[in-house]
Amino acid sequence: MIPKTEKEADFVKSKLFSICEIRPYLFIAGYGALTHQKVKELGITHAVDATNISKTQRTPDVEYLEVKIDDNEGSDIKKYFNESASFIRKAKESLMDEKFSLMDENTLFENSGDFGRFAGDGGKALVYCAAGISRSASICMMYLVIEENVTLRDAFIEVGRARRIICPNLGFWRQMIDYEIEKRGATSVNLLNGMRRPIPDVYLYKSSLLQNA
Repeated sequence: MIPKTEKEADFVKSKLFSICEIRPYLFIAGYGALTHQKVKELGITHAVDATNISKTQRTPDVEYLEVKIDDNEGSDIKKYFNESASFIRKAKESLMDEKFSLMDENTLFENSGDFGRFAGDGGKALVYCAAGISRSASICMMYLVIEENVTLRDAFIEVGRARRIICPNLGFWRQMIDYEIEKRGATSVNLLNGMRRPIPDVYLYKSSLLQNA
């Protein structure tokens, strides 16, 4: 996303240094927005580090998954889709599983009709890359596709509403589209021939799609 006005530039800057909530258990950010205090305040238990920067700071008591990939169109991000999606799911379920394991059989039976309450008691995953625009956005979108059965189009809308500056590179879009075709037999996002290069069709009406952001 290239800002065209001073107002847009201020908006982009504010997002670059923000940790954005996609769902109560899923957050996205750029590395520059992270501090140990912010991570702790949000209750983050798991983090996907997609910066490909060696020796980035680690917050104690947070479990990390490293996705070593550069943000360029030739990078193979697809090989990380399943692993990162499983990791985020594990984060979502981690504390909830721990609560259940501490309950005896009678307590579980007594609370069997109230599992919805425990669904909000899981862990929280943070996905970050250098700017929170391309790599981390792709990983969050594909988590929704793989684990939450969301279409790629709807995943883009959901992540984009949380963080409007997302803009996966064209190579990542191609790989996400390929994955959705393999999973569903069809894709919800198409690449259109632009004046210079293909563009995802969701970009043509990005403003209206994200109007509730």
